[in-house]
Amino acid sequence: MHEEIIANNPGAVDDPALFARSVLHLEPTDQQGEFFGELAKPGARVAVRSGHGTGKSTALAVAALWFLSTRKDALVPCTAPTAHQLQDVLWRELRRLITCMDDDYRSCFAVTSDRITLKGSAGMIVARTARPENPDALQGFHAPEILFVIDEAAGVNDIIFEVARGALSTQSARVALTGNPTRLSGYFHNAFHAARNTWTQLVFSCLDSPLVAPEYAGEIAQEYGDSSDVYRVRVLGEFPKAGMNNLIPLDLVDKAMARPAPPFLPPNIGKIIGVDPAWLGPDRSAVVYREGPVARVLFAVRGADTSRLAEMVARRAEEIRPDGIFVDQTGVGAGVLDQINRLGFNATGVAFGGKAMNPDRFINKRAEMWWMMKEWIEAGAIIEMNRDLRDDLIAPEFSYSPAGKIQLERKDEMRKRGHASPDLADALALTFAMPVYPRSAGAASVDTTRNYNLYEWMERK
Repeated sequence: MHEEIIANNPGAVDDPALFARSVLHLEPTDQQGEFFGELAKPGARVAVRSGHGTGKSTALAVAALWFLSTRKDALVPCTAPTAHQLQDVLWRELRRLITCMDDDYRSCFAVTSDRITLKGSAGMIVARTARPENPDALQGFHAPEILFVIDEAAGVNDIIFEVARGALSTQSARVALTGNPTRLSGYFHNAFHAARNTWTQLVFSCLDSPLVAPEYAGEIAQEYGDSSDVYRVRVLGEFPKAGMNNLIPLDLVDKAMARPAPPFLPPNIGKIIGVDPAWLGPDRSAVVYREGPVARVLFAVRGADTSRLAEMVARRAEEIRPDGIFVDQTGVGAGVLDQINRLGFNATGVAFGGKAMNPDRFINKRAEMWWMMKEWIEAGAIIEMNRDLRDDLIAPEFSYSPAGKIQLERKDEMRKRGHASPDLADALALTFAMPVYPRSAGAASVDTTRNYNLYEWMERK
């Protein structure tokens, strides 16, 4: 059948835009046309950063069908970071475009949940979800004519690209990356920065796309501001100034660490110690102290056993006389918790994977504590300068579960991205485990986990 398509549309072999018009009865936008022109070149490596709704997934689907239809035994591996993006967006678009063909062509395509074949050809379009735990999504594909299609590439874990490095770098292979530029690191980001000399870079701005309603940009500008990162990513197709998936932006942390120590603190606020234990390996046992809006690291140590760590915490607790001590009770933490209590201090165990106080919003306790910590920083926190804590606070990314609950990136996922366990930040997050009230006689009840700006409070006084 591919010979018949070529015979009836001779110029389509080297012109995906002509294929779109003559076979799919689709008129490409100028942005899509530029993409097709670049992809038509042998050995093309094209990266497209895009705003929302500009037709990038349609462009990928057209490219996949063009390549399969105009090359003998062509192979088109397609991947995306989630099954939803791959099946409900890209694969659905492929099915739709096939229905746009004339009957003689349409009847020659066979579509299943993970592949599309063309009658008379050994070639195929193949769907493989890019999961970090199964990193061979793009590995093992070999053909004289091959086109790799990667949708929402910013969300594809780097290990997927690392495993497929050889295949993607094959001289005859063509590669198309598209996505919303949400991350400031990774393979997709590098295509526009560190590795820009090896890629053709395109931008699909909503402002230049006839597929995007004219009022969309204005609505985003009104809600978030036209200089916001949301506007940059969703409308302009530009990378954000701060990572869109990072829970706590760097500028927030830098502002908190740049604020001077206060001359005094509001009365009757409690004192809280957070303890994140570790034992063997590279992770640190971290202990952080927070008094209302002010926080500092007490210490971080590697290799301390449960008894030694408990004694170190007890010595600091003896000095501070905290109103609450919260300990991550997972693993070795249970032993640390028990020994702190044996030493006479009333510590409370917290399970990071346990139920949140607001289970309808947060997937687990750790996500909830980190979110509260973020709001505390936004409200005007004062954090003693500590580079390790700074790095820990900005490292984790967050996302939403299928049920719409906020979830924080797991530590093993962070390690795959090259980040250490955020021990110091986890210890600080523990100080938000639950409401704490000061124990001092006659003190008014003040929940120390509430958010307020210290300097606003001082001005009111």
